[in-house]
Amino acid sequence: MIIGDKIAELRKEKGLTQEQLGALVGVSSQAVSKWENGGTPDVELLPLIADTLGVSLDGLFGREERPGADMSQTLTRYLKSFPPKKRIRELYDLLITSMAGLEFAFGLSEDMQKLLHVMDTAFIKDTKTGETAWMRSVQADDRGILLTVCAEDFPLFLLLPEPEGGYKQNLAPIEDYQRFFSLLGQENSLKLLFWIAGRRQSSYIFASAVAKGVDVSEEETDRLLHELKGLGLLYSIEVETENGGTTAWQLRNSEALLPFLYFARWLMEKSDLYLYTWIQRRKPWLS
Repeated sequence: MIIGDKIAELRKEKGLTQEQLGALVGVSSQAVSKWENGGTPDVELLPLIADTLGVSLDGLFGREERPGADMSQTLTRYLKSFPPKKRIRELYDLLITSMAGLEFAFGLSEDMQKLLHVMDTAFIKDTKTGETAWMRSVQADDRGILLTVCAEDFPLFLLLPEPEGGYKQNLAPIEDYQRFFSLLGQENSLKLLFWIAGRRQSSYIFASAVAKGVDVSEEETDRLLHELKGLGLLYSIEVETENGGTTAWQLRNSEALLPFLYFARWLMEKSDLYLYTWIQRRKPWLS
């Protein structure tokens, strides 16, 4: 295959125009057009063109990829061929379509493998209950668990291989969980936490602003803020103002809050509406 033909083929697969490809490799659209019409890129540009189009140099020349190629390098090269804003979503799509290769239990049938695509929405009307339910997927066996939502509006992928010695060894003491859920179950506790999480990530907030935002007394707000800090959910700093010293608050471990809330919702879903389930686990979860 002429290299220009391969460049045109790969460019179109990526949905790139000649101008966009040129911008990514530092040449004009006219240069790309010239390549695709029989010209040859400069030799020093070939590695960059290959990386941008997500192939090896062999692939750029239309030769088969070598079976022993380093997959991590191939994947990195492939992801770098997309604009930075699209890379994490492209990785998610790859993970979803690769699930059949995990072959949990006896593997998925061909019919099941056809289901492994990203749907438009995760929220489907349950014909049994009439309620809108969350369409989820689960694979699990003695090696681990895979939880996914294959949807544009709610992309989620969690692969949790079981460590040597079991899952239980990595849990906190049960007393800590009891204290944690007891506080979150108190009136206004989650309301306050949600309100703080709705502020800008780097913001420190005064208790008076929190009390006003959640419509709770300042005394109750102050108590909850200190208890949430005791659980490790908030930071606090002392600030000097014209009226004296006061405490400002900020969300801590915010990156874990959303996954926690998502999987709490997974537990609370009353509808068993799954894209598919494949559970062949024999061991207890907390053995």
